[in-house]
Amino acid sequence: MLEVQMVQAVFMEVLNWNRARINFLSNFIIALIKVKNVNLVEIATAFSGKAKKDSKYKRIKRFFGSFVIDSFLIAKLIIQMLSIKDGPWPLVMDRTNWKLGKVDINILVLGIAYKGIAFPIFWMLLPKKGNSNTNERIGSFSFQVGKL
Repeated sequence: MLEVQMVQAVFMEVLNWNRARINFLSNFIIALIKVKNVNLVEIATAFSGKAKKDSKYKRIKRFFGSFVIDSFLIAKLIIQMLSIKDGPWPLVMDRTNWKLGKVDINILVLGIAYKGIAFPIFWMLLPKKGNSNTNERIGSFSFQVGKL
């Protein structure tokens, strides 16, 4: 529980969300680190609190199903948490493609490399399968990074 409180304290400084959302996100991140897996059922098992696993799982689904997360705010949070406020930042770009049934999910991600880990700060869904092209890579994030 101490880990959750520590993460909450950092989030409260940057995020202008209500306490319940900050509590949820803090729990989610700590649980994600503990289970080392993105499976929401497994993450629910590591959530703190007395609620049943099924209730925790439904809470996770409700949060991600109804709450829009501002990626610019998350980018600022990551930069603050890494204590790298002043650039220049080593940026990395990656693309991942999954197939969910017959639907292609193609995500282009821009991250900051820090101590051997890439932290995603901006992402966009590409409306196609396969690689991104130069115009997509150049135009995707330049306006956002300039604001940081």
